[in-house]
Amino acid sequence: MGAGAWSETQLAAWSGVGRARIAALCDRHPERREPLAQRWNISGRFGDVGAMLDGTALDFVDICTRPTSHGDLIRQVAACGLPVLCQKPFATSLEEACELVEHCERAGVRLMINENYRWQRWFRQAREVIAAGRLGRPFSARMIRRIRFTLPRFEHAQSYLAKMPQLIVYEMGAHWLDVFRYLFGEPQSIYARTNQVSPHVQGEDVALLVLGYKDLTCTIETSWASVPIPGIDLLPGDKTGAPRLEIEGTDATLSLACNGTLHLFSDTGHERWHFDEHEPARSHVAAQQHFIDCLDTGAEFETSGAAMLHTMALIHGAYLSAAENRVVEMSELLPLQH
Repeated sequence: MGAGAWSETQLAAWSGVGRARIAALCDRHPERREPLAQRWNISGRFGDVGAMLDGTALDFVDICTRPTSHGDLIRQVAACGLPVLCQKPFATSLEEACELVEHCERAGVRLMINENYRWQRWFRQAREVIAAGRLGRPFSARMIRRIRFTLPRFEHAQSYLAKMPQLIVYEMGAHWLDVFRYLFGEPQSIYARTNQVSPHVQGEDVALLVLGYKDLTCTIETSWASVPIPGIDLLPGDKTGAPRLEIEGTDATLSLACNGTLHLFSDTGHERWHFDEHEPARSHVAAQQHFIDCLDTGAEFETSGAAMLHTMALIHGAYLSAAENRVVEMSELLPLQH
């Protein structure tokens, strides 16, 4: 469902997934739907969701539309008893996210959120290093991602981003918060500072997030307004997609550079792994293959709707923290969580 700016990336990933075939494409705008369906040889073409669900034999549905439409689409698909893969963020609020997860569970429908950053192999390798104890006890982690996006002008295929009142934390923060959850588990608290720098967007385009664990502090610094530093940040046209990431432990430090090289530095040596510019595309395939594999085996999705409530709670907590200028304990949000 959806033939917008991201659908080409999604369909390219499906072409690399085993035991999956896209049988139908639904979008109410034929000028977007028809060229895309022709390009990817999709026979079923619909302008109405109900018509697609009624007129096509489907095993699952992939929702690739704007976040504001996710809730209604998930409910329609759940009414047909079909498993759902939905783009992140999968709801407009924590309350709606909880309601959607409960709705799917009542309907007996499996729901996975397409949070694919955790499948990027530099993060998979980082988790292996941490799990093997090679860092000793991690006590500090920081991620920095600066790109030139909202200044000096904002021009993007997803033009609706400019009108979103909640922007970088909601859109990109979802990725980074999930990565830290993947690496370290669930934080106990969050603190946030946000800023709207560009006059071309309504929401915040700069954010600092601080995640509190018992013996670990994690920071996320992300900006769409900053001029990047060559050799340190991604530059326009760079395709690698890796953020700067440093994790310090009592025995070693793990460092990910924006060129996709992961370094492990210890008192006695240096080890490295290099990942190329195709890694983001591979992660899209890996996430969608995981969805299909779990449908085959019945295994739990890594990023099930229920699991991703924790990410939605962190997003909600970040905005609450920024508005009230205080640390938000995740226990405050637990009554709203699944």
